[in-house]
Amino acid sequence: MKKLAAILLLAAAFTARPALAGVFTQPEMDEISCAALKMQLFYYYLAPEREEKIRNYTMTCKGAKATFVMPKWVDPVVPEMLNRKVWRDPEEGEISEAALWQTPVSILYEYLELTRKTFPPEAGGANIQPGLLVKEYADIRIRFQMAMDRLYRARTREVNMGDSMEGRGRTLMAQFALILKEMESIADAISSTNSRRYAEAVTASAVIGQDSFRMLFRPPRKYEPPPKLSQTAKVMGTALTMLGIILIFLAVQAFFAMNDSKTNALMGDYQRKVDTFTEAFSRQFININVKYLVLGPTAVGALLGALTMNIVLLLIFSAVGFAIGMRTPAFVLNTMKASRGRKIDAQLMDGLILLSNCLRSGLDIVQGFEMVSKDLLPPISDEFALVIKNYQLGMTFEKALGVLEERVESKMLSYMIRAIVLQRAVGGNLTKVFERIVIDIREESKLEEKTKAMTAQQKIQSIVVGIMPWVMVGVMFMFQPDTMIKFYFSPLGMGVFFFCAIWIGIGMKVVASLGKIRV
Repeated sequence: MKKLAAILLLAAAFTARPALAGVFTQPEMDEISCAALKMQLFYYYLAPEREEKIRNYTMTCKGAKATFVMPKWVDPVVPEMLNRKVWRDPEEGEISEAALWQTPVSILYEYLELTRKTFPPEAGGANIQPGLLVKEYADIRIRFQMAMDRLYRARTREVNMGDSMEGRGRTLMAQFALILKEMESIADAISSTNSRRYAEAVTASAVIGQDSFRMLFRPPRKYEPPPKLSQTAKVMGTALTMLGIILIFLAVQAFFAMNDSKTNALMGDYQRKVDTFTEAFSRQFININVKYLVLGPTAVGALLGALTMNIVLLLIFSAVGFAIGMRTPAFVLNTMKASRGRKIDAQLMDGLILLSNCLRSGLDIVQGFEMVSKDLLPPISDEFALVIKNYQLGMTFEKALGVLEERVESKMLSYMIRAIVLQRAVGGNLTKVFERIVIDIREESKLEEKTKAMTAQQKIQSIVVGIMPWVMVGVMFMFQPDTMIKFYFSPLGMGVFFFCAIWIGIGMKVVASLGKIRV
C-alpha cells in the first residue's frame, strides 16, 4: 500500500508540473522578462552614479538583442532632480525628485521578478505556485500605492511631479496608475484560482511598464495651441459671415415679397391674435403692447445667433426665439391672470362679509356690490365696479357676473357667483350662503398654509436646482473671464448654453411638481 501511495504521489507531481508551467505562455514570459530588464535600466538612468555601459546598454529582449542609448535629456536633467528635494519623510529625511521616481520603478522591477519565480526552471523560474505569493503581491501593491501617493502629493514652488523629466512625469504617473489597477486584480485572480486572469494582469503590467520606459525616449507631450489666423483671414471670415447674414435677411424679404397674398394672410392672422391678446390683457386691467412680447424673444434669439457668427446657429436661434415669442403672450396672460385671481381670493372674505352685512341692513345684492367697489381696495373693487358698470349699461346682472367669472380665476368667487345666480332664480337666504363660503375660505386658507409649509423644501430644491448652475457659471466667469467669454460666444458654447438652460428648466419643473399639492 505504501508503494502504491508513493507511485500515486509521483504521478500527481508529474501531472501537476505541466499545469504550473502553463500559467504563462512563452510570449507572455518574454514580455515580463523584458519589462523587468527595462525597469532596471530605468532605475539606473535616475541614479546619482551610472556605469559607462548604461549609456549604451545591450540586452536580450524577446529573443533578440536590443541596444538602448541613454536619452540626451538625462545628463542635464537628472542632476537637477537629484538636488531638488520634494518630499520630507520622518524616517528617511528629505527625498530628492529622482529618488521619488526610483521608488515605484524599483517596486515594479521587484514585482516582475517575483512573477518570474512562477516560471518553469527552463525559463529561469522556480516553478512556484502563484497562490504561495499572495502575501508578497499584497505587500508590493501597498508599497507601490504609497509610492504613487508620494508622486501625486510631492511638489515644490518651482515644479510638481507632473512636470518632472521635462514634462514626461504626467504621462508616467498615468501609466503607473494603470499598473496599480492590474496589481489590484491579481489578488482576485489568485483567490479565484483563475490562472488565465492572473497571467493577463501581470502581462498587462509588463506591457504598460515597457510603454513607460519608451516614454523616456520620446519627446514630452505638451499643449500646443491651435494655429492663430492672420488678421486678414479674421477680417475676411467676419466679412463673409456678415455678408451671409445680410443675404439671408434679403432672401427672407424677397420670399415674402414674392408671396404677397400668403404674407398678407399671415400678417392678418398675426394681427387678429395680437388684438385678441390685447383685449384679454385689457380685461385684466393691464395695458401692454403684445407685439413687444412676440418680437422681444425673437430679437434676442437673432442677436445671440448673430454673435456666434455662424449662419446655421443664427437661423436656429432666430427660430427658437420666434417660437418662444409666439408663446410668450399666452404665458404672460395666464401668469398675470393667476396672480390677479390669488389677490382677489385674499380679499374675497372681506368682500363677502361686507356683502352679508349689506344684505342684513336691507340693501339688495347690487347695492352690496356698489359698497364693495367703494370700500375695498383693488383688484376686487375694480372687478365689482366693472360688474356694476356693465349692469348699468343694460347687461343683466347674471350675465355681468358670468363675465366676471370668465375674467377672474377664483374657485371661491365662482361659488359666490353661482350662489347669487341661484338665489335670484329660485330664492333663498343668501346671507347664510355667504357665511358658509367665508368659513370655507378660512379653512382652505389654513390648509393652503399647511401645504405650503410641507412643500417648502421641494420649492427650495427647485430654486437651488435652477440657480446653482448659473452661480457656478458666474464664479467661473470671475476666475476665468477671457476663457468663459471665448467659449460662450462660440457656436459650441451657445449650443451648450441653450441645451443646459432647457434641461435646467425641465429639472426645476419636475422638482417643483413633486411638491405641488392641490387643495
